[in-house]
Amino acid sequence: MPIPFIIGAGSGLISAALFASAAAATALAGVLFYLAPLPLCLAGLGWGGRAALVSALTGTVVIAASLGPATAAIFALSVAAPIALLTHLTLLSRPAATPQGKATGALEWYPAGRLVGWAALMAGLLAAMLVLILGYDQESYRESIREILNHSALKELDRDGTLFTDETIASLSGMLARALPAAFAIIWLTISLFNLWMAGLIVEASGRALRPWPDIHALELPNAFLLVFAGALAASFLPGLPGLLATGLAGALLFAYVLQGLAVIHVYSRGVPLRSLLLATVYLGILLLGWVAIIVAIVGLAEPLLGLRQRAGPGRQPPKSDGTV
Repeated sequence: MPIPFIIGAGSGLISAALFASAAAATALAGVLFYLAPLPLCLAGLGWGGRAALVSALTGTVVIAASLGPATAAIFALSVAAPIALLTHLTLLSRPAATPQGKATGALEWYPAGRLVGWAALMAGLLAAMLVLILGYDQESYRESIREILNHSALKELDRDGTLFTDETIASLSGMLARALPAAFAIIWLTISLFNLWMAGLIVEASGRALRPWPDIHALELPNAFLLVFAGALAASFLPGLPGLLATGLAGALLFAYVLQGLAVIHVYSRGVPLRSLLLATVYLGILLLGWVAIIVAIVGLAEPLLGLRQRAGPGRQPPKSDGTV
């Protein structure tokens, strides 16, 4: 049996084990769930798209046999299929050419900005599917969330019912219903990109990398995603289910532009005194204060118009070979 198939089957088993452990609510379930995509990413980035596909199929079959088809469908839609597609996109390449059309002998790899953009679209789609699974209209959707809260650990923490009353649960479910699509999309996007990034570091350190490591500082989303983000943001203010469905995509693309804004800040801050302190402040602000993330996203949105990275000094600019992301 070819090595990629063996690696793919083994990584699929590991990914399924991590996902099953999280689904069974064992200790450290959250950490295990966050790392479930990592074996699939390692198989794809180190041994190619076939290994990623075998890994995705193996993990889905194992989950179906052990936890049932419903859980397997969740694994396939949220982990296996998206990660296999993202690793496939990561490894796409074409011969590089000069502006005159002459081949240079080098390879131009799939741009990191497009990869992040596609991942954001996947996150928005998955968030929309989550909303539709919980309810086909706004009222049934909110009722599903209310039922989840009523049967959650919150009730165990307040057994006498003095804190989490019916009014409190109703108010909390209303806020959660509005925030859930965007929160889910951002969390999924963060987990997927983090595992893809970590797998890239691991395969590069091991000498198994099938493509050069991307220059994250050159991250640039295609301009078309700006129009998609504007449309999704406007649609998120619509009443009822359409607004909820658009909220997930708007949140995912907002986070994608936060990443682009961070890339701009990293480049523009090169050579600045106390750069480490500045970057640490920005990251802590994003984690602790939501409005900081909005400002960073605005920087990312403004980058195509202002060209901040091009205005940086020669020693601070990222390499212009975004094709070798």
